[in-house]
Amino acid sequence: MFDRSYLQNPFSTYLKWLITKIKYQSKYEHLRLGYMSKLINVVFGKYNWIGINVTIINSSVDDFSYIAEGSVICETKIGKFCSIGPNVRIAPGKHPTHTFASTHPSIYSNPYNLLKNFSKEDIFEYKKDVVIGNDVWIGANAIILNGVKIGDGAIIGANTVVTSDVESYAIVVGSPSKLVKHRFSEEEIDYLLKLKWWDKSHEWIQLNSENLCDIKKLINLNPLL
Repeated sequence: MFDRSYLQNPFSTYLKWLITKIKYQSKYEHLRLGYMSKLINVVFGKYNWIGINVTIINSSVDDFSYIAEGSVICETKIGKFCSIGPNVRIAPGKHPTHTFASTHPSIYSNPYNLLKNFSKEDIFEYKKDVVIGNDVWIGANAIILNGVKIGDGAIIGANTVVTSDVESYAIVVGSPSKLVKHRFSEEEIDYLLKLKWWDKSHEWIQLNSENLCDIKKLINLNPLL
């Protein structure tokens, strides 16, 4: 197997990034891709910002969502208006913890990056998509494990390790993550989930930008039919 690291140098790395930046920013007019970020099979919405040294693989990022520097995101669907902090890890891959005598992937799968594999097929599902709702805030250094679903409006605290699904408008912290509280009352959460303001037109959001800063004012001025 040829060792591709012989071909790596500052110029070739820069050139690869530049080609990626031109390719994606030409396709997505309102995208800004940070220095030395890597994209493989990524779909964007509108007005997305990606920080420096971000890696995104086999994922989608919807309108207005941004990802800060150093984050690595794989196999993930990200909704609208999400704020993802620096050095976040999403769907980093997993290993079997019981039944299998070994946790090493060469035994139970056939990944391309290992020099030798003993399995000709993937016996263990080490990749599973993550789904992140709309208006989600993920703090710095958080880790979200494979297969997790995060509801709309949730907040993931810095350094949190999310091992299970997170409800809409929940605040979770810790390792493993634990529920601290919900951001609003049940009635207010139900209203927001029905309103789906993130799907409204830009004109509606502009008109209600001040109201979105006060949940009670938003409800009073925009009653649901």
